[in-house]
Amino acid sequence: MRRAGLVACCFALHAAAAQDSLRFSGPDAETSRQVSQIIESAVAAGLPASQIVAKANLAVLVRAPGPRIVETARAVAGRLEVARRSIMPHELPNDIVNAEEALSYNVPTDILRQISKASPKAPIAVPLSVLTQLVVTRVPVDRAGQIVLAMLRRGATPAQLQALGNGVDADVRLLGAAALDAANLRYKNLNPFLAPMPASAANADNLGLSSSPTGPKKP
Repeated sequence: MRRAGLVACCFALHAAAAQDSLRFSGPDAETSRQVSQIIESAVAAGLPASQIVAKANLAVLVRAPGPRIVETARAVAGRLEVARRSIMPHELPNDIVNAEEALSYNVPTDILRQISKASPKAPIAVPLSVLTQLVVTRVPVDRAGQIVLAMLRRGATPAQLQALGNGVDADVRLLGAAALDAANLRYKNLNPFLAPMPASAANADNLGLSSSPTGPKKP
C-alpha cells in the first residue's frame, strides 16, 4: 500500500509539472485567455501543445502585440494537426513537433509524407529536423527533401544525417559556400558510406541538382 501511495504521489507530481509547463501568461488577460484556450484544445486533441506554448512565449519575448501572439498560437496548432496527418502512422511528439517546424518553413506536406513512408518504423524527428536545417540554410526545399529521402532510403544513420546538416550549415556560414553546392557535395561525399539506392528511387535521387536557391519563408 505504501508503494502504491508513492507511485500515485509521483504520478500526481508529474501531472502537475506537465500542467505547469503548458501554462501561458501573455501581456494581457485577453491574450492569455485566448492562447490558453488554444492550448487546451490542442491537449484535448492529443497534440504536443508544448510547441504552442514555446512559440507563443517567443512571440511575447519579441514584444509582439496580443492579436499577433494569438495568431501565432492558432497557426502553430493548425500546423500541428496537419503535421500529424502528414506523417501518420508516426505519433511520437518529437516527430510531430519537427514536422510542424518544417511546415512553418513552407516544406510541402508531400515531402513529409515521403519521409514518413521511407522510415515507417523508426522515429523521424532527426530527418525532419535536418530537412528544416537545410531549408533554413537556403538549400531549395525540393532538393533538401530529395537529399534527406535519399539518405533514408540508403540506410543513413541519425548521426550521418545530422553531420550532413551541420556540415552544410558550417560551409555556408563559415566558408561562404553556396547552400545548394554545399549540400550536393556533402551528400556526394557520403556515397561510399551508404547502401546503394534502391532501383525504384534512383531516378528521383538525380533530380534537382540544378535547382535555383530559394530562401525559407516562415509564416
